[in-house]
Amino acid sequence: MKLLICEDDISTIDVLKKKINFKKLGIDVVLEAYNGAMSIDMIGKENPELILCDIGMPKVKGTEVLKFARKNNENTEFAFLTCYEDFKYAQMAIDYRATGYITKPFKLKQVEDLLNKMISNYNSHFENINEESQIKKDLLCSSVFKQISDGLFGTNAELIQNYLENNGMNFRADSKWKIVFTCLNTLEKINSEWSKDLLLYTSPRIHDEILNNYIGSAHTIVNFDDRFLWCITFVNDDVDDQQLEERCRTLNDFCKEHFEIEPVILISDKFVFYKASIILSDLYTTIRKIRFYGGKIFHQGDDISNLENETILNENQLLWYLKNRDESGYEEYINELLDNSEKANKSEQFKKEITLFYFTILKDNNISNSVISDNEKIKQYNDLQNNKKNLLAYSKELMNIYNNEIINKNDSDNIINRAKKFLDDNYHDNIDRGDVAEVAFVTPNYLSKLFRNNMGMNLREYINQLRIDESKRLLLSTNMSISEIASYVGYYNISYFSTVFRKLVGVSPAEWRMNGKNE
Repeated sequence: MKLLICEDDISTIDVLKKKINFKKLGIDVVLEAYNGAMSIDMIGKENPELILCDIGMPKVKGTEVLKFARKNNENTEFAFLTCYEDFKYAQMAIDYRATGYITKPFKLKQVEDLLNKMISNYNSHFENINEESQIKKDLLCSSVFKQISDGLFGTNAELIQNYLENNGMNFRADSKWKIVFTCLNTLEKINSEWSKDLLLYTSPRIHDEILNNYIGSAHTIVNFDDRFLWCITFVNDDVDDQQLEERCRTLNDFCKEHFEIEPVILISDKFVFYKASIILSDLYTTIRKIRFYGGKIFHQGDDISNLENETILNENQLLWYLKNRDESGYEEYINELLDNSEKANKSEQFKKEITLFYFTILKDNNISNSVISDNEKIKQYNDLQNNKKNLLAYSKELMNIYNNEIINKNDSDNIINRAKKFLDDNYHDNIDRGDVAEVAFVTPNYLSKLFRNNMGMNLREYINQLRIDESKRLLLSTNMSISEIASYVGYYNISYFSTVFRKLVGVSPAEWRMNGKNE
């Protein structure tokens, strides 16, 4: 690292060089300049990382040296050593991002501390650059894996090779790989405590670190749906079968311990890279069938015919019972499923599947899953043994919660729709919440609460929005006066109209009209 000392007092430079151990600080070269012009010339030739500069120097002032240093290399760390205490010089130092400003006479400890700070700033800057560069490389690499996996070039080895070269990849289209395809059932976690964004960020990094010994996320593609997190990790053929198996077990243990989720892991056979899209199609078909077998490791080509049906529930059948409010048919169907589940020792899987089913359909109807997770009866069932009696009661309670929520939602939607239609048709009249509540067939207080919860604003705010939107149209499309427009949309006090208009639009009605004409 180079340090340039710009100082017309040679004795000051001598003292600094004799008294400060620059090597210990990490400074290999100490350059000297005795006037501003010499400083600028030295900066252009040597490009020092650190500059200590006096302000009042011959030929060119230190402030001009600072400006030149910033143009030459914006990352250079610059600081002033000066006799000037005028605030304007300190202000200029701040404006040009100088690290420090020490006035003479100064103590050597001050200079050492300042140099340490400058070195730290310089290094951290490039650490950030390196980190950003690594992130960009990872994003590019994972994007390349995704494009090839999606079949962007089919299995044309020549096209894929050109694509890899154009993107600076360090492997060939005919290189050998394996894929570890994992599926994590995350819905319960997301609906209780986990952040979806956090899982999307951490999962590829965990997979890359454990499976590839790589710190980053270059080799893993992540997909997410309402229930599952799917991770596709490309592993170079340098990792032998036994190593990969051990790493997959480590991945399973890590997810179980830290996420409290046991992934399903599917390991592919060895393949050449340009055939990735074909391999993934086969793997995807397989993992869909085994996605509920958390904690197990499968291999491509394994015979999974001995596994029971991939799922216990027939979701279409359940939806039919819910849609038709057929409680007896629903109970009969659940009884049958529970009999089969007990025989196959799959009672726990049944509970997971039916819970996920209700989480999903509630989400589809924009109803928070907290209506299930916060329900006291559901909490009690979660503490009970997963036998047929308890699971049947649990299933019936889930149906009751769903029916109540859908009825309430439909009722709320009908009330809001009636209220909105009345407001849309009558906003220019002198109406109050009692008029709206009467049309919606509810009490004014209930309407106000329901309207705010659903619309994010109260009735008056909604009326004002309708009136101002109409007044904006009239201001541009008619020659009506502002007072006439105010009266037409329902405001009989022009001052109040102007206040509301400015609050919602940001300008006065007159300014809005003028701006619209100019445009």
